[in-house]
Amino acid sequence: MSFSMQQRGRKSAAAVAATPLDGQPPRLDPPEELSDAERSVFVEVTNACSPRHFVASDLPLLVSFAQTTVIARSAGANAASDFHALAVWEKAVRLQAMLATRLRLSPQSRLDPKTVARRPPPLGPRPWE
Repeated sequence: MSFSMQQRGRKSAAAVAATPLDGQPPRLDPPEELSDAERSVFVEVTNACSPRHFVASDLPLLVSFAQTTVIARSAGANAASDFHALAVWEKAVRLQAMLATRLRLSPQSRLDPKTVARRPPPLGPRPWE
């Protein structure tokens, strides 16, 4: 006979507050070891996507993406005048693009080529018109 390990009685206020009202899973929290800039990128990326987009197993890739993004931004600021910074920026951007594809953040990884043609045309004037 198996017993479930559910809480008996009423739920605490903390348990009720932790349960999302819309039925969506909670968003991933950034790890403590991230810097403020890395934490900001992590939160920016996770908030830009659906709560169901990332799962706990994506955490290491998200951390690497946030760290790489911060490195690319800081190296990019000095890339015009420093050859070493340009090389660092280039490697960071390549890694950033690879991680974005793996995390399904880039348009090419989110869209299925077979269904792109079936999408309805955009409404309104084209941006270049």
